[in-house]
Amino acid sequence: MEKEESESEISFKSDHRVRQKKSIFSTLFGSCLPDTRNTDLHNTIPFKYFSCCLPPQEKEVEISDLDVYDGNTYMGNEQVDGVMSLFPSKYLRKDERAYIKFDKENIKAFYNKLQNNKEFVRKFEKFDKFGLSMYMLDKNEFSSTIPITKCLIEIPNSLFNRGVPSVEQVGDAIINPSSRMKWDDNFKEYKILKQINSNTETVKIISKKQLQMIKSREFYDKRTHFMDNDIFYCYSSSAPDSIRPPKKEPIRIMEFFSIFTVSKDSKNILINSFHQIDIKIGQPGPLIFMSLPLKMTEFTKNLINFLNQ
Repeated sequence: MEKEESESEISFKSDHRVRQKKSIFSTLFGSCLPDTRNTDLHNTIPFKYFSCCLPPQEKEVEISDLDVYDGNTYMGNEQVDGVMSLFPSKYLRKDERAYIKFDKENIKAFYNKLQNNKEFVRKFEKFDKFGLSMYMLDKNEFSSTIPITKCLIEIPNSLFNRGVPSVEQVGDAIINPSSRMKWDDNFKEYKILKQINSNTETVKIISKKQLQMIKSREFYDKRTHFMDNDIFYCYSSSAPDSIRPPKKEPIRIMEFFSIFTVSKDSKNILINSFHQIDIKIGQPGPLIFMSLPLKMTEFTKNLINFLNQ
C-alpha cells in the first residue's frame, strides 16, 4: 500500500502558491448528515461548497509532505490518457478516467457538457433575492444510481457595498481556508494534505457532528482550480481509497465529481455548480432537498457579508 502524505496544514495564499517560508494552516468544508450507511439515490446535495464552516486555526510547521518542491517549482504533473494531467495518475479512479481527462481544456469541456445538457429537471427557480435555482438529473452516464445536482446562484451587483468583487476574489473566498474560516461555520476539519502543483492539491474534509443522530462524514479529495477567460473553475473528486484507506468513523463519502464556476454578467455574480455525491445516508431525499434552499441562502448571505468587509 502506497504511503500517503501527512496531515500537515498548508497555508494557502490568494494566488494559490505555497509560501517559501513554509507557513501552514487548515480547515474548510463539510455538512451535517444523519448517521446511517444506507445510500439514498437523491442524497446528492452540494453541501461541500455551499453550506456553512469552522472557527479559525493557524499554526506554523515545516512543509515536509510535498512530492517534489524546491520553493518555486512543483513536479506533480504527468502524461495520463494522452494529456498532461493536473493530477498524477495515482490520484485518479479508474471509473472517472472513463469519462474525463484531467487537463484544463478537458475539465472545461466536461463542465460545458453538463451546462448544455437539456435533461436537467428544475426543482425550484429564483428561490430568494440571490436568484437561487436548483435542478436534478437522475439518469446520467456517470452513475446508474446517483443523480447529478445543478445549483445556480445569481448575486446582484447592487448587494456589494464596496464595489463588485472579481470572480477570482469570490472563488478564493469559497475555497481558501484562511478566508472561508472567517465566514462559514459548519465544519469540523479541513486540511490541504499535499500540494501537487500551484493550483492542485489533495484535501481531507470532515463535517461537524450535530445533534445526537447526526455524525460526521469525511471527504478525501483531489482538487484543482484555475482562471480561464475571466471564469474561475474548481473541480474536485474522491481520490482512490487505496492511497488513504478510510477508517470506520467518520464514514467516507464518494464524490464522483464536483465542479463549480464563478463568472459575472452586467448585473450579477454567477456561481454555477454540478455535483454527483453519494453521501451515504438513509434519510429520504425529499426531506434533505427541502432544507437545502435555506442552507444555500445562508451560504450566499454569509459570503456577501464577508466580501463586503
